[in-house]
Amino acid sequence: MFFKKNKNSEQTNFEGMTPIQAVTYLFVFVMLSDNQGSYDEKESWKASVLKLFPDHLESRTEIFFNEACLAINKYEKNKKEVFLDNICQIIKNILDKEKIRKLGPMLNDLIQSDGIVMSSEANAAEIIEKKLDIVIISNDDS
Repeated sequence: MFFKKNKNSEQTNFEGMTPIQAVTYLFVFVMLSDNQGSYDEKESWKASVLKLFPDHLESRTEIFFNEACLAINKYEKNKKEVFLDNICQIIKNILDKEKIRKLGPMLNDLIQSDGIVMSSEANAAEIIEKKLDIVIISNDDS
């Protein structure tokens, strides 16, 4: 028996995202860019969310984290860059410049949290740097 892929399976409602949700999707995208997420990366994400949104509900952010993992894994490899473009655009629209600027060091911490920077993580960081006009991986980190 054959199954037809549901074209809506890759649909994500970017317009309805909250700031915490958009940041979580961005972090999860980077975490999954090397096809594996580690405990250290998740802890780095939690610390970043707490710094950016100190009044958040942890249970709510865990829901966003799980949704992001499911949504990103549904995308085919050749469509993931479009997904990342959309997330960056939403972040530019809903976060102030100060919070966006803070994302650079936080994403750097995330990428380096598991002890190794994979080329796929560096590639994702490069795209995010261009789209959000931030510095994630500086020359001092190499």
